[in-house]
Amino acid sequence: MKSGISRRAFLGLGATAAVAAGAGLAGCSPASSASGTAQAEQGPAAAESSWKTPPAEITDFAKEYDCDVVVCGHGFAGITACRELAEEGYKVILVEKQPEDTYAAVGNEFAALNASILKERGVPEIDPVEFFQNWMTVTGNYPNQELVMKFAQHSGENSDWYLSELSEEDFATMTTAFFPKTEHQLDNIGPIKFWPSVCSFYGDCNQTKIHEYNRAVAQEKGAEFLFGTEALYVIMDDGNVAGLAAKNADGNLKLNAKAVVIACGGFGGNPEMMADLMPDMYHALVGDEQLTSMSANDGRGVQMAYWAGAHLETCPIPGMNMKGLSLPGKMNCLPQSVWIDENGKRFCNEYYATSEQRGLATVYKSRKTKFAVCDANFPEYRQYTIPQHAGFTATEENIASLQESLDKAYAIFKGIYEEPEKEEGEGGPGGGGPMTAVEFIADDTLEGLAGQLGLTGEAATNFVETIANYNAYCEAGADQEFGRDAAVLFPVKEPPFYACTFDPVLGETMVTCGGIITDGDQNALDENFEPISGLYVSGNDCGRRFGYEYITPIPGCSLGMAITLGRECGKSVGAYLG
Repeated sequence: MKSGISRRAFLGLGATAAVAAGAGLAGCSPASSASGTAQAEQGPAAAESSWKTPPAEITDFAKEYDCDVVVCGHGFAGITACRELAEEGYKVILVEKQPEDTYAAVGNEFAALNASILKERGVPEIDPVEFFQNWMTVTGNYPNQELVMKFAQHSGENSDWYLSELSEEDFATMTTAFFPKTEHQLDNIGPIKFWPSVCSFYGDCNQTKIHEYNRAVAQEKGAEFLFGTEALYVIMDDGNVAGLAAKNADGNLKLNAKAVVIACGGFGGNPEMMADLMPDMYHALVGDEQLTSMSANDGRGVQMAYWAGAHLETCPIPGMNMKGLSLPGKMNCLPQSVWIDENGKRFCNEYYATSEQRGLATVYKSRKTKFAVCDANFPEYRQYTIPQHAGFTATEENIASLQESLDKAYAIFKGIYEEPEKEEGEGGPGGGGPMTAVEFIADDTLEGLAGQLGLTGEAATNFVETIANYNAYCEAGADQEFGRDAAVLFPVKEPPFYACTFDPVLGETMVTCGGIITDGDQNALDENFEPISGLYVSGNDCGRRFGYEYITPIPGCSLGMAITLGRECGKSVGAYLG
């Protein structure tokens, strides 16, 4: 049932970390909520949504604090805003829902344009204007142009600042996905460009450690951190921010402040909010499909801003990979193949440039099994990849692993496969990316492969004709059916032939990517698109950074934007307070 939207823990990343990215998950005083009711409702029952009702005002506080600004959330945007404000000399208090002793950041790699560490390693520089134009092209010109350009222009210097406390030993553990380039790695598909300009921290120095470094700098400059503290609502006074109500083991807290920064990490853990604010996906569900998220963040940040009179995004809010990687699963990681539906026909441009958008066609297709088809040359074609999410790094090891998978499938087809004996203590497939668990099916003929896939009658005939037509497009260098770029038209001609099966399931997102409309300073806007005095929103609570889907012209754009725009938000608040 659509109404039974489930939650999902953040696999391997720590659900509590996801919650804390939203940290205090704040709200505002009840008196300020009326303006939100005039906004256009989106979801199926948005007018009755319980989350839109503000909490009762608290009048009895166990403790009271005075500061210049409160930051809600120890995520990437929250910690950078906090550090920036502390370095500017403002008294900052950051509230964080996670306990200090178990605090963990969520995510490990971030996009960085022209960071010093990347330039030192030989990663090519990026023209910020070119990046901006490319971003706006991919997103249909929907995002806030000021925010996108701030990211493009300030990513390098802000990344350097964020990484300023790392030692040489720390940097030695950093890797850069898709760099150096492999032989056939592409920089673009048609007009859409991509860059391998990413800082990946999966080793001993992870993002939790880097957050600790930044926290230490902020604390040295006078910032105070309240861990194990949940923000409840923003306190408003005659249309101006006056502070934050929160609670922890000591009881209810009142933090008097002139400004509040909301950086709470989205609303993936709130089923009602997902249904309301992602109506396009909600209404595309079929059967038992549900909107789910790997994030446990309950949306308090968006709620807080809304209760304070902030304007919700009026277009459906994007989810990270919601229309891509999970639709239909690993198929979107195999763009070099040909995708076939249950009727034996192609149904989309398999190698649409942006991986997060490749599977968009499956949203509006049946949920019957789909197939990815390739031939004996697939290990070569597989090397034509681009630096982004779902990109494949064509190392010799990865290509050899792919060939082994194909050889295994062919041996099974011939009836000569023998399961190798495992050494004692040996586990399953290693960390070769999202394709490690794929089982291929092999056959010497397309007709035979169609039969193994369960295609019969007209569907089997369609399958053979479809591949023949596709091969003709490859030879001519122009896909007359779905416009696949000539650079990635790979024929299916040389036996053996291979296929994978995929069962599409719609509805999962990693995190949500928006909610509140702000100006270029990340100052929340009211129902008339006027700034709300003292209220700022950054990170995944901040709307209009992406289009209808998250995109990665560089891997790790979400964290990269949070780091850069988090600091820029701190600068905006500093200017407001000054």
